Amino acid sequence: MAVSVVPFSFISIHLPTIAAIVCYGITMWKEFEDSVATHCHVWNLLPSFSSTIGNYTPQRYIWRLLVGVSCTMRIFSVLMFEKNLKRFNRNKMIVKMLTWMRLAEIIGLFLLTMFASTEVFPAHAFGFCLFFIFSTINITVVSRLMNGGVTGSGKLNYGVVWYPFIYMATFVGCFISYLVHTNYCWSGVYTIFGGLELVMILSNIFFWYQCDCHEWSSYTISIE
Repeated sequence: MAVSVVPFSFISIHLPTIAAIVCYGITMWKEFEDSVATHCHVWNLLPSFSSTIGNYTPQRYIWRLLVGVSCTMRIFSVLMFEKNLKRFNRNKMIVKMLTWMRLAEIIGLFLLTMFASTEVFPAHAFGFCLFFIFSTINITVVSRLMNGGVTGSGKLNYGVVWYPFIYMATFVGCFISYLVHTNYCWSGVYTIFGGLELVMILSNIFFWYQCDCHEWSSYTISIE
């Protein structure tokens, strides 16, 4: 029996999107004043996503539940990713490397989600490093492969090719805005940090949505 990757990828990718919208909505509704207040005591319009899912309940548990389910489903997608990638690239080393890196990205996301920095900092920090490093590599490598026609179409997909630049630009923007906010306390910089943080998260989600549900929608795995 052949099972398509699309339903699993569609659900697993939309779960964190729904969680992000719900968590932000609850925070803006119930804890807006507290969530945008910082040590600088300047005006801000948007809380950071990390504080939204780390400092408040039930947001913390909504995010953990939906992302935990999403990570479990993504592991199934990785199995199909490895099997079907062989159709487009016969180099076993490249296939194995991409498969293990995508698995490492998912594990990093799981650790980053389940262990808040205020609870178990070493696990949270390790998960963040694992997720950021391998998600950056995965997005860059896979987008380049798609540029070379890994989908079999041989056409340049401009939307996918731009993802690595968007991903890195938002990370650099987050880093700079965080430093400026921490050291200079300029009004609105924390809002910029929160917005870029959300863009970075959503760009990762929609990159894999583009790959799994559109570019590689014919992927199937045989179950005996």
